[in-house]
Amino acid sequence: MDELVEFLRARIAKDEQIARAGSGAAWRPSPPGSISLDGPAGASAADRAADGAGAAPGRPGFVAQAENESYAEHIARHDPARALRDVAAKRLVLDEYVKAEWLLSSGHRGEAAEAAQAVRLTTLRALASTYSDHPAYRPEWSV
Repeated sequence: MDELVEFLRARIAKDEQIARAGSGAAWRPSPPGSISLDGPAGASAADRAADGAGAAPGRPGFVAQAENESYAEHIARHDPARALRDVAAKRLVLDEYVKAEWLLSSGHRGEAAEAAQAVRLTTLRALASTYSDHPAYRPEWSV
């Protein structure tokens, strides 16, 4: 399952790269149909902290038009900070799988250890399924 682990590491790294590029301030839903990023466009977190930690009210740094309020809320709930927390959680799951795989390959076998690793593998396959539209995804990884 090395290919599955590497596939997930690559997808998670890309998710992290994109989230870091869009991070810097919390996102929040704006009036129906838009999303605002608190803070002036292009300002770093340090810049916002130095000038009182935020943009002037009514002066969003970023607005994305959304078709309706539900879309706006969805976009705001999946802001870069949340994506980075998701990246960290997925990396922890991957690391636990790799650690357990190493232990098993080092002779620490047993029915319980192997059953636990089977559960971890199912979890990796479930994580990978969110990337099933990626060209490198393999159908045999489906849960």
